[in-house]
Amino acid sequence: MLTHRMLILMALFVLAFSGCQRRSAGQRDAEQAILAQERRALDRWAQGDPLGYLDIDADDVTYFDDIGAQSRVNGIEPMREYLTSLKGKIPPHKYEVVDPKVQVYGDIGILTLRYNAYATDGKPLARWKATSVYRRIRSEWRIVHAHWSLVKG
Repeated sequence: MLTHRMLILMALFVLAFSGCQRRSAGQRDAEQAILAQERRALDRWAQGDPLGYLDIDADDVTYFDDIGAQSRVNGIEPMREYLTSLKGKIPPHKYEVVDPKVQVYGDIGILTLRYNAYATDGKPLARWKATSVYRRIRSEWRIVHAHWSLVKG
């Protein structure tokens, strides 16, 4: 009788554990997809092209920053106008993403990171902290809200 119970408990444990592994793999895939989306947009940004974010923004995106969007930007067309106004104002630079973290909750992913920009000669340009909220729309991760703030001090 004891052996039978132990076998049942072990089987339940294996089933529960294997289910957790499948969720973890899916979560890792979502985390990697979100980070890849963000890095593609940041690569374009560092080349002086802010419009890369339009490729990953949702139609209903909202946005704040410390440059020119102290009032919330609402929607993809106002976002296009805002990002277009930045063309030619972003110098090409090197960057590093510091301590990125993605938290996934079903079809929602929250990315937090720090962004350090450096001139091509290595001198620091700016340090930012950012939060981007992604939503899975069909099979793609899109930004529905982002907030970038300069690191003070």
